[in-house]
Amino acid sequence: MIFILYLLQSPAYGGRMQLSQNLRIDEARRELIDARDGSAHPLSFAELEILKSLYLNWGEVVDKDTLTQAGWPGRVVAQSSLTQCISTLRRKLQTHQDLELKTIPRHGYCLCSHECAPDDKSASVMTSPVIKRKAVNWRRFGMWATLPLVFVTLVLLHSSGWLARVKQRLQMLDAPKVAEVMVEPIQVGHNTNLAHQVVFDVDQGIEPVGAQQFVANWNHVDQMMPKANQQRSFIKQSNDFDSIALCMDYQGDCKDRIPLNLVKRHRTEPQLDLSWLQRTKLRMEQVTYNKILLDRFEGPADGLTEEVYRADVYYYGDSDNVVRSDMRFSLVFESEHRGKLIVAACFTDAVNWQTSMRYEFSGSFNAFDSQVDGRLVRRFQVDVDNQQFNRPGVLTEEMAVIYRELQKAVLSQKQLVLHQLQQDEASGVWSLPLWGDTMVWATRAELKL
Repeated sequence: MIFILYLLQSPAYGGRMQLSQNLRIDEARRELIDARDGSAHPLSFAELEILKSLYLNWGEVVDKDTLTQAGWPGRVVAQSSLTQCISTLRRKLQTHQDLELKTIPRHGYCLCSHECAPDDKSASVMTSPVIKRKAVNWRRFGMWATLPLVFVTLVLLHSSGWLARVKQRLQMLDAPKVAEVMVEPIQVGHNTNLAHQVVFDVDQGIEPVGAQQFVANWNHVDQMMPKANQQRSFIKQSNDFDSIALCMDYQGDCKDRIPLNLVKRHRTEPQLDLSWLQRTKLRMEQVTYNKILLDRFEGPADGLTEEVYRADVYYYGDSDNVVRSDMRFSLVFESEHRGKLIVAACFTDAVNWQTSMRYEFSGSFNAFDSQVDGRLVRRFQVDVDNQQFNRPGVLTEEMAVIYRELQKAVLSQKQLVLHQLQQDEASGVWSLPLWGDTMVWATRAELKL
């Protein structure tokens, strides 16, 4: 009898779960019911099961594997399926400001409320326990007795420069991070390509485009990409730009002498004739202005290791004008995780073929290693101490896109973050500050100074 009474009082009794004051799940009809106007929003099987799992773990983080198993039981699906489902649920919940479907980077997702919990058990703000902070009992630690010591410590830290460095590191904690690397095979002409979709934490809310769609509008693919053992690519999407870095011959490491790096506007599908692009590349690459002068780094260099990277990145749209970025960057390692870095890029297009728009920045870096979906990701936090930028006399519409992007996102920054997602003896895959965080597959050389 007690058990029956408990069921009758449960918010999920009869297949109806109350998410908030005005929104509930009708499990039997597989719908979201909005009490404000009586409207009903249908849910797919995966959306229903994932939302149920989040509801039953209200205010707690549910990992991706658990949600994937709930939405697609007994099936093997790409990680992008879960990301797509979460994005769809967010759209269906967006008019209810008292609900929040949080992304907890590298952990999973959490459903919580700003105003009330399910069943009205609590009117307090509910957040994931992963990001809760415990209140500090200053009285216990003798706050007043320690204030002089704290003051002296702050003065010493400020005078030594440590306070500024700590402040910079805290600011860098808010910089974008790689949250997911989703792997799925796609077809590029006759070739099988193992596509790695790189998702940054700041981009997890956008509706993703399938990896196959990146190459759907490429023409003359088989003509320009002969049959290879295996291809591999890294893809990134953001609200503004999509980029793909592609190695056409991957055999444990990249054997491609010049990997292909392309950028386009997000959710656009411009036609790209690869044979035309190849001819355009050959013409544009006849002139190269980019070079790096390493003698600006002060101090002895004997015994240090330098890694030099080189890449061409092409931005294309619906017009016949493409923008080429001639990228070169160098890292001098003073220890395993510290050193100096220079990044230089020259931009040219059909109008500015003989003159380029060039930007360069340099500074000290600290490298931090992490595992993301079983992959080593190196995060380089750069304290910028020098920047140079010059624009060409004429700005075409396409060149103006990167000009505005550099002005907005790069040139005003004193700290920048670069990510390395793969490295072998002859190449490396990076996210670099070009069109947003652009995926670039660069050739690599290692030197002993």
